[in-house]
Amino acid sequence: MNICLNPDRIPFYGEHLSIPVNVSDLIYGRKVESARIEYKRGWNPSKVLHTMCAFANDVEGWGGGYIILGVDFESGKPEIVGIDEASADSINRELVGMGNLMEPRYLPVSSLEHVDGKAVFVIWAPAGDRRPYSCPVAYSRNDKGGERAYYIRRLASTLRANRDDEKMLFEVSRSTPFDECINYDATVDDLRPSLIRDYLYRAGSSLYKKATSEPIERLADIMRIVKGPQEDRRPLNVGVMFFNDEPERFLPGAYVEVVHKPCPSGEGMTVQRFSGPLDRQIIESMRYLGNIFVTEKIYKTNNPRARRVMNYPPRALRELLVNAVYHKSYEIGEPVIVTVTPERIEILNYPGPSPSISDEDIRENRLNVGVYRNRRTGEYLKELELAEARFTGIPLVVETLAENGSPPLRIETDATRSYFKAIVEIHPDFIDAPQDDSEAPLEERIIGLIRRAGCLSMREISESLGYSGINRNVSDRVKSLIGEGRLEYLYPEKPRTPKQRICLPGEVTPRDP
Repeated sequence: MNICLNPDRIPFYGEHLSIPVNVSDLIYGRKVESARIEYKRGWNPSKVLHTMCAFANDVEGWGGGYIILGVDFESGKPEIVGIDEASADSINRELVGMGNLMEPRYLPVSSLEHVDGKAVFVIWAPAGDRRPYSCPVAYSRNDKGGERAYYIRRLASTLRANRDDEKMLFEVSRSTPFDECINYDATVDDLRPSLIRDYLYRAGSSLYKKATSEPIERLADIMRIVKGPQEDRRPLNVGVMFFNDEPERFLPGAYVEVVHKPCPSGEGMTVQRFSGPLDRQIIESMRYLGNIFVTEKIYKTNNPRARRVMNYPPRALRELLVNAVYHKSYEIGEPVIVTVTPERIEILNYPGPSPSISDEDIRENRLNVGVYRNRRTGEYLKELELAEARFTGIPLVVETLAENGSPPLRIETDATRSYFKAIVEIHPDFIDAPQDDSEAPLEERIIGLIRRAGCLSMREISESLGYSGINRNVSDRVKSLIGEGRLEYLYPEKPRTPKQRICLPGEVTPRDP
């Protein structure tokens, strides 16, 4: 059961906490879009209050933003000048008072960090649960009276909302992204501390150092992945998506299926399922696609560099897979489905693009969207360097396919936008390559598979042929082919090493594992 509530309790602690991102990357805009960052050389409470209110309102659906004190941006590039560490406690206390001046009450997370040997004060202001928020136009520490206004972000600027802006703000405030809703089928104990620590380590957050000593309840509060009253804290959907080994237990359809369909009749079809945290699904699905279905041709030319083409550029496939995982509706119990045929790879997710995107824009691969369905999911994927910045995913796919000489990306949907299918057609140079060997003897199918995919483990060979795990018959045939000299081990001196791969003769240089 998933219910979106606006609980009164907003966690806040009277100490400086770490935020779950890499602060150096944040300051230099390497992962977070510039429109979500506000630099301040020093403490300016009035402007900070207005910007905090704008981030909390999140009218553009970006997921809030960050205010960084101790960074000068006059030159157009961030220059760390630092703040006096002794002022951090007073700033933190004043932030509490500023949050009380906002209506409804709102409190961000603050963190004293050190970058390049200097102290900076970071205020993380995520999109609020109880939008819209207003605050005083003229800041006073103790006075709630006076003129109030709504503030919003437009690009990298904080603006007072006009009448049209207010109308839009109230419209977007009626709904909460699904991944920020409470999942009442899960408990805090369903969040695995080891997965949270692994995420913080990979994201480069200084919070990682505290993660081993903090109780899971407190750590989840800091990361804003739980909500609800103190006596019944529950994970958000984004929490079980990334920090549970089986998110499909709570969100049916939260997994990826890769379907290999070697012929139209479906004969010889295999299905591989990839579950676990969303980032793991993407990584393991791409590893499988890369090992089994992606191949390369190299053409010698008169130039020093050879011409290289891929049947399916991995970068384009990754962007489309991330797009599907990111934008699918987890309220619909259908997985992301990747179908591989001899002619194309199709990536399908439900539902389709927003009705605000015209049919012409879809045909031209122009898919800019206003509000994302799963904004926190996007933040995590960007922190893990799996997703690109906003609006860049589809253009990157188009560019990558063009550079490879592949046919253009095709996107399909229906009149009701019930599904989204991205189609990548095979590079023309690979069309004549033999693909369907389902009728060939097992030995020839094994050799053909390795010829197309390169060196593979025994498990990869078995699974790509449709078996679950290592099949004894396949294993015996592979060993027989090695004995005949038609195949060889990558590590011939240690045939049982876990790193072992099976290759065609002469394609690798023997080495030690």
